[in-house]
Amino acid sequence: MDVARKAASLAGAQASYDGRDFYRIADVLEPHERAIVDRVRLLMESEVAPIINDYWAKAKFPFEVVPKLSELGIAGTAFEGFGCPGGTDVLNGFISMEMARVDPSIATFFGVHSGLAMGSVYLCGSDEQRHRWLPAMARLDKIGAFGLTEPEVGSGAAGGLTTTARREGDHWLLNGQKKWIGNATFADLIVIWARDEATNQVKGFVVEKGAPGFKAEKIENKIALRVVQNALITLTDCRVAEADRFLRPKCARI
Repeated sequence: MDVARKAASLAGAQASYDGRDFYRIADVLEPHERAIVDRVRLLMESEVAPIINDYWAKAKFPFEVVPKLSELGIAGTAFEGFGCPGGTDVLNGFISMEMARVDPSIATFFGVHSGLAMGSVYLCGSDEQRHRWLPAMARLDKIGAFGLTEPEVGSGAAGGLTTTARREGDHWLLNGQKKWIGNATFADLIVIWARDEATNQVKGFVVEKGAPGFKAEKIENKIALRVVQNALITLTDCRVAEADRFLRPKCARI
């Protein structure tokens, strides 16, 4: 029986919150939103909870969970169109809360993919770029990562970002390092933020898996979020097409 059918067998949306929602914050949800949250809860409790401790001990990621998350149709919940399911920020928050209640590493994986990576494409990409990347990301056929944080700088994009981008014809050469980048060891699309050497402006690029000059090394021996596959990314004249640079002029929310 799939997750949707299991969820349908519950006694009712409100009943699923009895004893767990002491402040009744779920009352702000519409019935169809509660049904979505119920399906997320059921998947996390029935599919993730029984296996996650073993994966935590091994510091590995349960890839078998990804198709089950895909069945829920929740990736890109905060965004409309381009294959995204649409929904409110409140619903998106409840989805994250239900994931984190069982395992914060899975919540982090999903937040990086559905929020940071898909959000970057949605808010900063052109319509062509949105059509090219978002539908596959919404299906979880392609997994995203978000490369902002740097070894010596942290996540301060406006101030001291040291990763550079230099244009050569119809391509850009990216050089620098990113650290603690979740999903990056296996992601298909990695959003990289770099400073244009010519203008000193920060620009966003989508680097696809296997791009020349791109290297992602798993960070080992973590104490927290051990299921999250964080990486040290090294960019050495990493060649990215101009068509893969974010083309919308305003990325105010990124």
